[in-house]
Formats: sequence, C-alpha cells, structure tokens
Amino acid sequence: MLKANYHTHTKRCGHAIGEDEEYVLEAIGKGFRTLGFSDHAMFPTFSEPHVRGDYQQCFDDYISSINALRKKYSQKIDIYLGFEAESIPSFFPFLKELIDNGVLDYLILGNHFSLSDNGAIAVKFSSITNASQLYLYRDLAIKAMRSKMFSIFAHPDYCFSSVSNFDSDCKKITRDIISCAIEEDIPLEINVAGIRSGKKRIGDEDRYIYPTDFFFSVASKMNAKCIIGQDAHSPRQVYADSSVYEAVSFAKRHDLNLVDEIKIERKHSL
Repeated sequence: MLKANYHTHTKRCGHAIGEDEEYVLEAIGKGFRTLGFSDHAMFPTFSEPHVRGDYQQCFDDYISSINALRKKYSQKIDIYLGFEAESIPSFFPFLKELIDNGVLDYLILGNHFSLSDNGAIAVKFSSITNASQLYLYRDLAIKAMRSKMFSIFAHPDYCFSSVSNFDSDCKKITRDIISCAIEEDIPLEINVAGIRSGKKRIGDEDRYIYPTDFFFSVASKMNAKCIIGQDAHSPRQVYADSSVYEAVSFAKRHDLNLVDEIKIERKHSL
C-alpha cells in the first residue's frame, strides 16, 4: 500500500472537484502518512481559466485552507503545501520567493507548455509535432531541475503524449532528462492519471499517453529514482485502487527504482 501522495489538486484549478478536507479524510482513510497538495500554480501575471486558479481569487484561500487542515489533522497525517508549476524562467523568481519564505513547502514540475515573448502559450507539449519542440521540452525541464526548486518531475514523459515514432531524438532527450534528474536527485513520476484515462490509439499502438514504456525502460536501465503520483482531481482519486495497482505493476514490470516518500524541509511551523 502506498503511504504518500504529493500530486493532489483542488477544485480551484477549475477541472477538479471536492473540498480540500475530503482529500485529507480520504488519505487518512487509506492509511496515508503524507499528503501533499500541489494544485496548478497560480501566477499574478498569467491567467489560464479552467486549468489553474485565478491568483487574485484563489491564492490566499488555497494557502490558508491547506495550512488550517495541516494543523487540524497534524496528529493523523503530515500535510504539505505546494504547487505543480511549469518551467517558465520568468516565473522562477516568484516561485523561489514562495519557497524561500516558507509560503510553499515544495514544487513539482509539470512541464506542460512554453511561453512566447509576449506571454502567450507558444507550444503545448502534449501535442509535439517536430524535433525542435522536443528539445525545447528537454531544455526547459533541465532548467527547472537545475534551479533546485523542484522535488518531483510529474509525468516526465508528457512530451511523448502524442508521439508515435520513438526515434533517435526521443532517445536523446530521454537520456538527457533522466541524467539530469539523477544528478539533481529528483524522482520521476509514474503518473496514475494517465493510467486512469485509459489506453489511446497512438499511431499503430494502443497505449497510455503516459507513463510510457519507452521512457521508463530507459529510466530503469539508468537506475533513476521513480515515484508514483496520483495526480488526484477528486477525493476518490487520492487512491484509485485499480489504477494504482496498474501503476505498481508498471513499476515492477520495468524493475524501477521506486521510492515511497521524499524529504521535504518545511520552513514554517504550525
């Protein structure tokens, strides 16, 4: 049985449901020692309705709600407060301040897109169409991991969501990403949400958009640390039995170096 989950969203992002306390009670009921909330990062200068909460409307409420639950249930479970954030260098000072000041306990990297110079989404990495976009994904991922701010790389094979031919460029960026994760001691996430969504027809293959056998077979050979992340968007997804079973089976099938928990140094007290 899993004892921790660090990839938990809240209804503030616009595509999750349930109250914050319901996630906590579900985790306690499943015997978790640790629950990390990592809702999609809310940025003062960037809006993305139905994907992340509005900073003005949601940020303070998110912080106060999770901290209150952390205090209320401190005798039953360790609760950590974080964000799932993109590798956008212009966002790094904001994120660093939140970590350094103890507003957030941790960050997980969700490398979903790049931004253009005018602040608009330029490339969505779930629908990569050429090698240059793959290398951009790699470069941004490495920049984020090198920043020392991120504790987990969520769905690190996100860039392969729609890729049907794992060519030499795919092999190159996979090795580069995994090498950096090893150097920075950042676990690579086996994302349960990708399993929950079922297999898709991609090219000539029926497979999960992630986790991919291609990426994690390399992670296994390189002995990279891996961790299972629920990517929960409802309380019942904190531990979805059948999907978790498949995630564990996936890890065993690839003989992955699986870790259950990560060390988070909290900078604020109850």
